[in-house]
Amino acid sequence: MDQNLKEKVDNYKEDIINSLQEIVQIKSVEAQAKEGMPFGEGVDKSLRRFLEIAEDLGLKTKYVDGYAGHVEIGEGEETLGILCHLDVVPEGTGWTYPPYNAEIHDNKMYGRGTIDDKGPVVASLYALKAIKDSDLNLNKKVRLILGTDEESGWEGLEYYFNKESKPEMAFSPDAQYPVIHAEKGILIFDLNYEFESYEENYLGQENYKYEVLSLKGGNAPNMVPDNCEILIKTDYGKALEKKFANFKNKYDYDINLSKEGKNKYKLISSGVSAHGSMPEKGKNAISRLLAFLGELDKLNIEDFIDFYNNKIGLDSNGERIGCNLNDEVSGNLIFNVGQINFTGNLIKTTVNIRYPVTKNKDEVLDGIKDAIDQYDVYLEMKNHQEPLYVPKNDPLVQNLMDVYRKVTGDNKSNPIAIGGGTYARAVPKGVAFGALFPGEEELAHQKDEYIDLENLHKNALIIASAIKALTTEK
Repeated sequence: MDQNLKEKVDNYKEDIINSLQEIVQIKSVEAQAKEGMPFGEGVDKSLRRFLEIAEDLGLKTKYVDGYAGHVEIGEGEETLGILCHLDVVPEGTGWTYPPYNAEIHDNKMYGRGTIDDKGPVVASLYALKAIKDSDLNLNKKVRLILGTDEESGWEGLEYYFNKESKPEMAFSPDAQYPVIHAEKGILIFDLNYEFESYEENYLGQENYKYEVLSLKGGNAPNMVPDNCEILIKTDYGKALEKKFANFKNKYDYDINLSKEGKNKYKLISSGVSAHGSMPEKGKNAISRLLAFLGELDKLNIEDFIDFYNNKIGLDSNGERIGCNLNDEVSGNLIFNVGQINFTGNLIKTTVNIRYPVTKNKDEVLDGIKDAIDQYDVYLEMKNHQEPLYVPKNDPLVQNLMDVYRKVTGDNKSNPIAIGGGTYARAVPKGVAFGALFPGEEELAHQKDEYIDLENLHKNALIIASAIKALTTEK
């Protein structure tokens, strides 16, 4: 390990913490666009303030029309990119500490974005400062590239690369260590179901019992939903209460039923949020509540509930809906229902899929279309990202593995594949590198997200060491 570089990073230990607190305290969830602020005020404020901090450190910065920005050091024809983002997913519910206070407890900083991805981006900033202070002779430019809508579509990064050149190689500290050489392909789409109105479908039918008036759940496609709420109108309240009691006795789900005025009942399902690439770590509030609706007969959205419970249910690998793919490099396909919304006579179910790196989009979608063909459901594409794959023996992977092993002393870990998606796939050659260490709790997109402050500092040292290894002659 370079002791001189370590001393430079150590000098900024408190500054890293203070800067991260300031950035976490800015709520940078995508919101309604305003003039000059394509992703809303909070995201723009976060980007501008981050660049101000970088300028105060004496680093060169660029603000790119509110869509992105970068911090730059070094000279050269080639560029090493460090790809990060300042936007965050919605906070969800159930936090022990306020999600935008950046409070420190037991040497951990709690807050939305602390690990995904504001902690790593602040660590990267001070890594650049440490390299600059070291007066190394770099053979490349180094750009810390700041995205603003990584969690919702990557429009900001696309805009940035239409204005600025892509780095020849890059890493993204937006996942986990050691080196992630493969990322599954990502698909986001809606499964839409249109049904006839109550009057058209049930008028004059004496055996009609239950009418769903509203149905809404989830915060983002790439989050396991921790909430779902339904309002039901019925003249059969006692029957509803009895069916609900039987369901609660049978399943240990956190669902509550309450009366909401004459002939109306509200059902609220509470789940456990998790990253959409790891649905097994969460509890899907939507799927659990719709399982109860499957117990009701003569429901106005009966056909949709039948579709959902038969073809989706609690499945997280796409087996029921015809896309259970896998490969040796990256494992099984991952299937997550992130959101549901009932408006007018249309129910939109938003799905986030992570598919194996050796498969393709058409293989996934063709299987789904065949499986839903018997239902009045149609698929509407929203977003697609191709898989990332860099062989384990590639010099970029090998150099970063060498840095990781020297700084941490971990000689057992090897390059890995993940279901998550990072900006690394947006450049000709990129990998994810950090920021979560092996054995650490994965809390990205979950309540009580935090970053361990010692590991925050260690990230800055690893990133600085990686910059040196990739931009200086050996």
